[in-house]
Amino acid sequence: MEKFRFMSLVRQAIVCAMAIGIGLVSVRLNSQRVVPLDALNSLNDEVLLGWDGSSLFFRSIPRTFETVQAGQWFLSSGQEYEVSPLQGWTSFTEVKPMNLRAWSAADWPGIGEIQHVTIDSNRGVLVLSALQPSGDCDLFMAQRSGSEWSSPLPLVGLNTTADEVFPNFDNGALLFASNGHPGVGGFDVYRSERLSHYADFEPLMHGVNTAGDELSAVPDGDPTGHGYYVSALRAGSRGVDLYWVGSAMAEGVSRKKELAVEVMYQRAPVKAAFFEIRDRSGALVLRNSTDGLGRLVLGHMALDAALEVKIGMESGRAVQDGTICHIYERCVQLNCGEAHWPGWRRVRSYRVEGGAAFVFDLLPLDALERWPRPSIQDAARWRDDVPTCALNFASAEFTLNRTAEMRLKKWLEALNWTVQSGYFEVTGFTDTQGALAPNQVLSEQRAKETGRVMVLLGVPPSMIEWSGLGVATDGVNEADRRRAEVRWVAAVD
Repeated sequence: MEKFRFMSLVRQAIVCAMAIGIGLVSVRLNSQRVVPLDALNSLNDEVLLGWDGSSLFFRSIPRTFETVQAGQWFLSSGQEYEVSPLQGWTSFTEVKPMNLRAWSAADWPGIGEIQHVTIDSNRGVLVLSALQPSGDCDLFMAQRSGSEWSSPLPLVGLNTTADEVFPNFDNGALLFASNGHPGVGGFDVYRSERLSHYADFEPLMHGVNTAGDELSAVPDGDPTGHGYYVSALRAGSRGVDLYWVGSAMAEGVSRKKELAVEVMYQRAPVKAAFFEIRDRSGALVLRNSTDGLGRLVLGHMALDAALEVKIGMESGRAVQDGTICHIYERCVQLNCGEAHWPGWRRVRSYRVEGGAAFVFDLLPLDALERWPRPSIQDAARWRDDVPTCALNFASAEFTLNRTAEMRLKKWLEALNWTVQSGYFEVTGFTDTQGALAPNQVLSEQRAKETGRVMVLLGVPPSMIEWSGLGVATDGVNEADRRRAEVRWVAAVD
């Protein structure tokens, strides 16, 4: 009897544990979806290459004995394809064959055959995976310098003696696969934040990593990080296939952010500016006017479509050319937001031209923070204690006035750079007025012109690297944003 009661208790405990386990699994399954992309997968190996915001790129590699070996996936040739999501995340337009541009490391000593390259054009950096003499693939980073790239330097905080492959950018963060870091099995995908200087990382969550091999991942385009496209060799599968992994939210359900606008003309608020906003289908989203501070809270807006914004005045006249429309999003931390508008963080600015109406897209809502200066942990980073000289420009101009030239000359003399080893980094910026493309060109012109003046002051051209980063995201005022920054970068010991 005692034995029977004991076995009964054991069975009850097992049943209870199974019930709890099933409950936990159910919770996980309810919050996560893993969907094979059957429209794209074949008997070949489909390896994900990247995502440009509208199209997905992948390579189809004929499956042979050699490609079954993990080390052959990285450098195997095949046919590249482009495809765009059609509805939701798992249906697509017709697959289009294409030939991706090949990269060469001829000008990059010490770097072997390049496995994969990803570029963050907004921030002027690239990360590549390349084969090393030791036989493994490592990650390297380069920064844009004018029309060229600096020599890539290793991301030592991420590299291991095993393989780091298929880097891809996710809104400034870096995604990469590795079989050298602790994970749940084989290759896993990791995420390294830009603000950590790419020195720290963590496994990518959202159910991407499994006991199989996950070779590559890119965000699905939802700005809230809803899901990822993944190429993986799942345990028990027939080969490398493409998957979508994300939350169980029904496809097509949009995410929202609370947004607001502030309208200014010559630094004065524009009262009674009339906003009429319609979505891509033409449906009315909002019709309202700014208050005495030139502000209007738009409320929670869907982030899945371009919005046509028609701005006029309640009086019926057009908004004056040169009016600036700032876009804000609600921030949730304590004491956050702009000094003049607590609780709201500015994410974008538009210059109104043509008066009656203009169209803008509320995506992406990335504030594009200044590129963080390098940490001493990584040779691919500048140090943030380097000597700096800031030179200001007149509005829409890219020539230095006499005062700025004299300031630069005195700074160079005080630096005593001729007896040190290193070089100069020159970065140009603009204020928030004007369109994005012209501002990018103007910022580059300011950097290039500053470099030209430095040459006249005796600095060898080979010691100057310049680039333009467009609109400055910091500054006391608009005049302070119109600048070029010159930094002395001492040689690494």
